[in-house]
Amino acid sequence: MSLSVLALSALLLLSDEQSQKDRCAPNEKHGPMACINRNGHCLNLVVDGHTTLPLTDKATAKRVHAIKHYEDVCWRLDRPVSGRFRASALAAGLDPKFLGEVQHIDVILLALGDYDPDLDSRLEPLRGIRTEADGYRNGTWQIRSPQPLAAGEYIAVFRVSGTSNWDKQAVLLTVDPSLSPAPADEGRPPQRSGVRDH
Repeated sequence: MSLSVLALSALLLLSDEQSQKDRCAPNEKHGPMACINRNGHCLNLVVDGHTTLPLTDKATAKRVHAIKHYEDVCWRLDRPVSGRFRASALAAGLDPKFLGEVQHIDVILLALGDYDPDLDSRLEPLRGIRTEADGYRNGTWQIRSPQPLAAGEYIAVFRVSGTSNWDKQAVLLTVDPSLSPAPADEGRPPQRSGVRDH
């Protein structure tokens, strides 16, 4: 192998690593501007009891982003979730004040197994997917689907809207329909100004 081929291979590996790092980096500013890229650095997201983790594995990131879906997938789950999973979120990370109190959790689902490069120009989201709060807005939100989710890998794009702003995480996860969803958490009533819970 010639030196130029080795140099080119090293450059390609470096660009793969750099692209995932750049894709998922927060804004270089501090305070609220650190979260303006809206790639999940200002929230803590839990899906079926599992906290999302940064997607740093280069081979996995390359495989996921080779499929045309136009999402920056920066997060992953290390365990499978049920086909009726529940999610909860809290303001956290670089600037917890950026999000404020959670008001709504939406999800868009893309089934990686549905992509056919010979037929599809891009991977389309599943239709009819919505979320429903199990109680108060600061509790869990359960996914609702017109038909059961098949086993396999998905990109779940969670958009969390708060009283101050919104943030999102695109998460690589695996659905196992044999699993039961995490228990519902009804949350707590919002505190009124000047009134405290006892």
